[in-house]
Amino acid sequence: MNPSLKEFRENYRELLLNFVWRQWSALGVAGHAEGGDPWIIDPEAMLLFTCTIGRHDARVFDETLDWLQKNGRFLNILRLKRILRTEKLDGGRVLAAVAGLLRKGADALKWKQLAESSAPQSPPETLFFLDDGRPLPVIGNPEPHFDAYGFQRGPLRLRGYSQKFRPTEPTNLTLQLRALLGINLRCEIVLYLLTHEAAHPSQIARESYGDMRAIQNTLVDMSQSGIVQLRTFGREKHYWLKQDHWATLLNRPESFPKWITWPPLFSALEQIWLKLNDPRLEALDLLLQSSELRKLMVEVRPAFERSRFDKTLSDDREYLGEKYLPVFLSDVIKLLG
Repeated sequence: MNPSLKEFRENYRELLLNFVWRQWSALGVAGHAEGGDPWIIDPEAMLLFTCTIGRHDARVFDETLDWLQKNGRFLNILRLKRILRTEKLDGGRVLAAVAGLLRKGADALKWKQLAESSAPQSPPETLFFLDDGRPLPVIGNPEPHFDAYGFQRGPLRLRGYSQKFRPTEPTNLTLQLRALLGINLRCEIVLYLLTHEAAHPSQIARESYGDMRAIQNTLVDMSQSGIVQLRTFGREKHYWLKQDHWATLLNRPESFPKWITWPPLFSALEQIWLKLNDPRLEALDLLLQSSELRKLMVEVRPAFERSRFDKTLSDDREYLGEKYLPVFLSDVIKLLG
């Protein structure tokens, strides 16, 4: 791999891991990352993203497991499965192993189907990687639980330092509402309406990964309460909430954090990461590397569009041959910025 691309891969890894640490720290993971982000964290999308990116930092991976032991009951498993079916995310097999670890006690049924969703890898592979992308050697006997799912790692020792999520932390609106309203469709609808002026049922279903018909029927019922308001534009019905009333109820400022449709964004960032770690890319000359990365960005652009981050990307048609490589590097850095 040419020096600029190799250096970029290392920087990209650090940027992704710093981001993952920051998000989990805001949710209650023991860490040192600064908070204050202006958006809502999507815990299901974060877990799936961590099942891939967290394999390059065993500490953030295990701290995520530690957090799930304390807060995992607030995850929406149905939504998690919908995201996994809809988006091109690579962490499904690791997620099955994580679900198997959580399949006990009162939450056993919740995680059971996920735990059985993937067959063990044969032959087994190493769960974690070194900074340079090589498998992290396993010292001593492999952890039996992950070994049963086809992933070899050292003994699992969770520290128990994770905290309950902070309900009034701006980024934690999703978990706060679930603690108040339950893990259900009505909660996801309220979350979406609190972060938008108004919304059509199809828009809510598409961006929250819910069932369109169920959301439409639920909104009709909710509008009968006098709390969910209705506006009609021609044949379209748009629903909305009085956000200041909810801000008082939730002990928050009147302006709610920003909604980001995280799953397609994580999918695109993950595909870029996996491409940069493809050993076949390293063997190509600069021209062919530029060509491969151009194809990749064409493939992931729709995902960036659905998350509304596409305006950060340059028009690749303006940069021929090797000239596209520095443009690719610049675009990805701007995305993470």
